[in-house]
Amino acid sequence: MKLIGKLRGKRKKTDVNAKIEFLHDCLLIDNSILVLGDLHIGYEEHIAEKGIFPRVQYKEIIEKLNGVFWNLSMKGVKIKQIVILGDLKHEFGGVSESEWSETLRFLDYLDEKIMKSGKDVKKSDRIILVKGNHDNLIGPIAKKRDVKIADFYEYREICFMHGHKLHGKCFEKSGILILGHLHPAITLSDKYKKEKYKCFLCGKWKKKQVYILPSFSPISFGFDLNALGSVMDNSKGFLIIKDRLLREFEVIIYNNEENKEYNFGKLKKLIS
Repeated sequence: MKLIGKLRGKRKKTDVNAKIEFLHDCLLIDNSILVLGDLHIGYEEHIAEKGIFPRVQYKEIIEKLNGVFWNLSMKGVKIKQIVILGDLKHEFGGVSESEWSETLRFLDYLDEKIMKSGKDVKKSDRIILVKGNHDNLIGPIAKKRDVKIADFYEYREICFMHGHKLHGKCFEKSGILILGHLHPAITLSDKYKKEKYKCFLCGKWKKKQVYILPSFSPISFGFDLNALGSVMDNSKGFLIIKDRLLREFEVIIYNNEENKEYNFGKLKKLIS
């Protein structure tokens, strides 16, 4: 990914106790926990009903993750646990054929990657699925692969939530929140062209350090933050953090060609 024109941000530095690093639409915590979310497996089957037939979603997810794990191996990092921040599958009210088969294959892929790392972790602790708003019927799939489902997950001072609901017990005990759900992306422009990038949002909220991850789905590029406030109604609780507060968050874009993240400053300066 090449950032258009001469738009370049500063490298992002974290200021929390846990070691948190940015990867390609993921986070790496303490060199052992990989965090990703909003894969929406089965989404292409949903849009196929409208006459669009890409049928490449699962293949591209695996190719993308192969790149992530190759990057980790070059750093000598061995993953012991993977936290999925919700919306593993797409359909709200059922489980489509592709969701069933591809989600099982996906969980097997992740489990194999953890096993190859040599970490001694119980099977039931290798993958944690934080329940998202699209995961109403994920239970039978998770049970078949002994994957834990939770409304939230706690690790050290970190609380993992999907982002559509606030879970007070986890929130009160944490110093760091890691969320999905929003699918943040930003359109950057110079005098020649505009280009849209998936991005992270990082900032303070209720005295917590917050990280909002982009969607890992290769099909859904994300919600354009340039439209913040015009298409979302936070009074209906889309995200637990209101959009006027998100404007104070910093926009982080990860350049996967350089394996570096860049801080483009506060969102309000980019969308004003």
